[in-house]
Amino acid sequence: MAKRVSRKKSVGRPAKPVKKTAPRASGKNPSGKKKSGRRPARRSTSRSQPRSGAAAKSGTTARKRAARPAASRRSATRAKKPRPAAATPAAKPGRFSSAATAVRGALAGAAAALSDRLPWGSGELDAIALLEKDHRRFEDLLKQGEQTTERAIKGRTALLDTLTAELNQHELVEEQILYPALKSHPEAKDIVLEGYQEHHVADVIVLELHTLAKDDEKWGAKFKVLKESLEHHIQEEEGEMFPTARGIFSREDLRNMGAQMARLRAGS
Repeated sequence: MAKRVSRKKSVGRPAKPVKKTAPRASGKNPSGKKKSGRRPARRSTSRSQPRSGAAAKSGTTARKRAARPAASRRSATRAKKPRPAAATPAAKPGRFSSAATAVRGALAGAAAALSDRLPWGSGELDAIALLEKDHRRFEDLLKQGEQTTERAIKGRTALLDTLTAELNQHELVEEQILYPALKSHPEAKDIVLEGYQEHHVADVIVLELHTLAKDDEKWGAKFKVLKESLEHHIQEEEGEMFPTARGIFSREDLRNMGAQMARLRAGS
């Protein structure tokens, strides 16, 4: 006869809780859905927090790229707009005033030509008239020197000495009296500065002629260069400087300058 197995109930002991083990990591979550490979985007705690490293660089690059189309559209729009025509450079005001002054001077010179032009030290001492008399004298001396030959050693020496002395006096009165007075006027400043330089060039050639033998074949060629340089200087003064001076200064001013030139020349 089979024995009955009696199960003894434990009295007073609570039942042990069953421990639930966490499910093993697998491709599925507890709900049975597959996890995606992407991690959830983190929310930035503060919008004003600056980015760092590569993130900040990539953000700057993205902003630059986004700005390029807009910038290109703006540049294209600007390119389509017709540019205003370039303004014509305004002429120097000195040119107009110089032209008006030269016209007045030409009229004054024509009036002066009607009066007698006496030599230095006598009569009415008009500065411009006296300087023009010097010019005629230089033209005569230069013509004589050009016609000399290598055998005219004494003639070339005497001619060069006379020309040098008179040229020095002429340059002295111009540079001490006329040029400084004219230089303060804008319409005459440029021509005065050129006058100083042309005097310097003539002085250099004259000095070279004195050091060169009068029978040297180069002497005639160098004297011709001096002649051309002085003739150009005379044309510049009588064509522009002197009419400008007559337009700037009154007849009384020119007489006073002429008197000063005569005194300076007498004392030199």
